[in-house]
Amino acid sequence: MYCSKCGKEIDESGQYCKYCGTRIEGDVPESTDARLKEDREDVPTYEMPKMIPLDMMENHERVVYETHPSKMGTFFNHIATAVLFLAGGLIVLIVPRWPIFGAILIIAGLIIALIGYLKWRSVVYALTTSRILVLRGILSKDLFENRLSKVQDIRMKISLRQRVYNCGDIFLTTAGTSGVECVWRDIPDPRKRQALLRTLLAR
Repeated sequence: MYCSKCGKEIDESGQYCKYCGTRIEGDVPESTDARLKEDREDVPTYEMPKMIPLDMMENHERVVYETHPSKMGTFFNHIATAVLFLAGGLIVLIVPRWPIFGAILIIAGLIIALIGYLKWRSVVYALTTSRILVLRGILSKDLFENRLSKVQDIRMKISLRQRVYNCGDIFLTTAGTSGVECVWRDIPDPRKRQALLRTLLAR
């Protein structure tokens, strides 16, 4: 039998958990398997993916989570540079009245902003009931997948910049490899995503 509070194995004849002190007399502590099954059933899923192409889904597989990287975390540098170019172009157009040079700066700023947007848009992170997915590309697609059953460890890293934008990196280590196999970079709300991953991996 297992304590319903701390989950550790306890003596059936005892009245209190020797690890956390929870009273067990009159209660039937639930097993670890039962608790994990309950957690699994509480995880919301849906059948039709919103970002992952439908033909990349497996039979009886359901989607748990899909997202692009954080916008500000991913292309903040692009946006900041684009704003500087656009502002510089407008100033040059108004003050010295150099239309050609000003137009070049504005076009360069727009191109930089577009590159940043496409970079953000081209990456999709997804979690299903059986796999972890990273999809890259706009026209051509590059899919990385990893079975949940093979994941051995999860690490999270949040830099000072990422803390400001509520994003972070999640690193996944899989069985049979000596290092990090998969990285979700600039993932929004990383603490919740890490907790969700741990819930699914515990099944």
